[in-house]
Amino acid sequence: KRITGRVEQARTDRIPASAGQREEPFAKQLGKNVPKPVDVLTVTPPRIIPQGPTVVSQQEQGTSSNPDFFSRVSEYVKAFFTQGNVVLRVGLLVLFFGVAFLLKYAADHSLLPIELRLLGVALAGLALLVFGWFRRLQRPGFSVLVQGGGVGLLFLTVFAAGKQYGLVPLSLSFALMVGLVCTSAALALLQDAKSLAFFGATGGFLAPVLLSTGNGNHVALFGFYTFLNAGILAIAWFKAWRELNLLGFIFTLAIGSLWGARAYQPQYFSTTEPFLIVFFLMFTTMAVLFAFRQPPKLRGYVDGSLVFGTPIICFSLQAALVGNMEYGMAISALVLSFFYVGVAILLRNRGDAELRRGMRTLTEAFLALGVVFLTLAVPLALSGNWTAVTWALEGGALVWVGIRQQRVIPRNFGCLLQVGAALFFLTGTDFSGDRMVLLNGVFLGCLGISLAALFSSWSFFKAGALYHFERNHHLFLFIWGILWWFAGGIIEIDRQLPHHYEYQTILLFIGVSCLCLVLLVPRLSWPIAAYPGLGLLPVMALVVLAGVGRYGVFSSHHLFADYGFLSWPLAFVLLYQIMYRSRQWLPNRLLQLTHVGGFLLLVLVVTLEVGWQVHAFTSGAGTWTRVVWGLIPVAFIWVVHSAWLGNLWPFEEYDREYRQQGSGILAVLVWIWLLVGCLMSRGNAIPLPFIPVLNPLELSQLTVMLVLVRWVLRHRDFVAEKIPDRVLASLAGGTAFIWINSVLARAIHQLRGVPFTPDAMMDSRFYQASVSILWAILSLSLMTVAGRRQNRVTWFAGSVLIGCTVLKLFLIDLAKSGTVERIVSFLAVGILLLVIGYFAPLPPVLEDAPEERP
Repeated sequence: KRITGRVEQARTDRIPASAGQREEPFAKQLGKNVPKPVDVLTVTPPRIIPQGPTVVSQQEQGTSSNPDFFSRVSEYVKAFFTQGNVVLRVGLLVLFFGVAFLLKYAADHSLLPIELRLLGVALAGLALLVFGWFRRLQRPGFSVLVQGGGVGLLFLTVFAAGKQYGLVPLSLSFALMVGLVCTSAALALLQDAKSLAFFGATGGFLAPVLLSTGNGNHVALFGFYTFLNAGILAIAWFKAWRELNLLGFIFTLAIGSLWGARAYQPQYFSTTEPFLIVFFLMFTTMAVLFAFRQPPKLRGYVDGSLVFGTPIICFSLQAALVGNMEYGMAISALVLSFFYVGVAILLRNRGDAELRRGMRTLTEAFLALGVVFLTLAVPLALSGNWTAVTWALEGGALVWVGIRQQRVIPRNFGCLLQVGAALFFLTGTDFSGDRMVLLNGVFLGCLGISLAALFSSWSFFKAGALYHFERNHHLFLFIWGILWWFAGGIIEIDRQLPHHYEYQTILLFIGVSCLCLVLLVPRLSWPIAAYPGLGLLPVMALVVLAGVGRYGVFSSHHLFADYGFLSWPLAFVLLYQIMYRSRQWLPNRLLQLTHVGGFLLLVLVVTLEVGWQVHAFTSGAGTWTRVVWGLIPVAFIWVVHSAWLGNLWPFEEYDREYRQQGSGILAVLVWIWLLVGCLMSRGNAIPLPFIPVLNPLELSQLTVMLVLVRWVLRHRDFVAEKIPDRVLASLAGGTAFIWINSVLARAIHQLRGVPFTPDAMMDSRFYQASVSILWAILSLSLMTVAGRRQNRVTWFAGSVLIGCTVLKLFLIDLAKSGTVERIVSFLAVGILLLVIGYFAPLPPVLEDAPEERP
């Protein structure tokens, strides 16, 4: 029962406060938050920038989507075999192939005279055409298909009679084919029968393929296709029949490509190039007519397959024709660029405002193609670095135009073009050649990419209306441009200057660049340009570390060598100029950190350089260098606390950063220096004689300790935030204890000749006795002062030291029995203990006394 009760109680505890309401199933909760279904066709995206008509692929569906080519082909094939009179369509298709194969078989076996065979086919085609025409009113769908089959047979007959067998002159065949093209176009237009035109054109395109002997004349082939496409173009003047346009496009360019791959020779250029130009102009015209012939509400819809497929495929074929000609591809790309830009200008200036607005998408598409081919013309004519410069500048111009005209495609294409320029530059530039200073492809390439990116970044930053995904374009472009600028400068410095001048030059190059950017901030209202200035400090620190790591602290390549005495002061002037001019543009916290870091770096540079000079002057003898390493930071702590600096910038504005945070870090560092010096430095100050305490090392250590104590007392509250008082007192006492012991050890080393090593000191009887007496004297001093101040904490500290002294006597000194040192140490310590017991007894506990502080 007890267990059951606990289980029930646990269940009750898990019930929420609103226990009266049962928790709904998760699926129902989810259902409440699911939005209602929305008709996709009625949804319009946020229109930040008014957009023109979009590229479409299927007019009948009334959508602006543009599925890929293979999807459209599969959908059409599926519709052909599943919709309408499928049986009739398939039958006509089979009949057409059957007749073609029958004719070929009869020709191969000479069963009938060729004239009779062709006449029979022509009569059959004419009969189908007439029969379909007279049945157009009763059965329009059936009649259209029959007429299409008849037109195809007539095309086949005329082509075979003229080209294959030479029964009629080519001129007559030409006239007959023109007549059939016109007839099929007229029949299709009169009956508004797209399928008739499609079927007739299909038969015409297949005729030369089915009856080909493999050694035909390509001029006749392309001439035949030219007139077929002329018929399609004539229909496109009246009807926006996209499928018919695509039929001519696919058949012409596909069969032309196959012929070119198998039979083209350079000597055929003069008879092939004109046809390629004609086909290109025809299909481009079809694309324009398709956009013009749309219904008013859909006017301007673009056939993406023709608009973009035509230049891509035709330019690929053109590459095969002129690839072996110098500048052939460059000239072709340039001509295409001028053509598309010219057509775009004509479309933009044609008709009234409503028509121009409707044709806006097509105009932009042609303009984009013009830009693309102009872009392609550059690498085809120039070397890699100049291509990159041209592309980058062109990309920047596209970004500017796209923002000015509120066009999303040009400005984003401009960004991609700049990335492409950079990749082309990296892969197509010889970084080892062309040593001319500044005026070389490497530096100018980096400069062009950088300026284009920075200009684009500023343009995006100043733009008013942008899409959400474009909000950070200015940031990425700015970083991109800055990196290319610095990379170009550093590469140029590395290429042009000796290695021992590189660090100083790079330092000034980056500093001047950052200052120039900061100076541009108020002129361009571009706050992000101030941020690279924050990177100057890390670069300066890296240069110091790189120089020390590469050459060492005391090598001949010190910081002020090789004009470093000019570059380093200038670098700090640039750093503080940048910080001064960036006050209203950068976050104050970043500036505070930069001031602290700059102060510490300045101390480091001065310390390293003065230490190197002292080391060189004394030939590395003695401890003079270590003395400098401690006194220079302490001198900076004293200087920043000078009263005359209080009203000067940056100390007036950043007093806490210099006098507390920066000086506090220096205080910790010199404290570490003090401890290291106590444990490791012998105190040699050649040529000066050694005097305990009054030697340069120990005087400098005393100075450091006095300055540290003074700094702690002056900033007591700031230090208390970081270190508790008891911990601080312990650190101070421990430091003083270590220092006075090191003074004793150093004196014994210098005066008694005991080596300044831990093992030697441990084995020295004189040193052990001296330490015991010293510890006893220190204990006496502590406990006497504690007794007078009634401070039990300090008294106990002295008693602990006494305990350590006694333990040392019995554990270490006693091992050296029979020595004078052991006797002296025991006697001295014993007497001191008596004195302590008499003059410094344990202070009494005071009632209601405040908490004792050391």
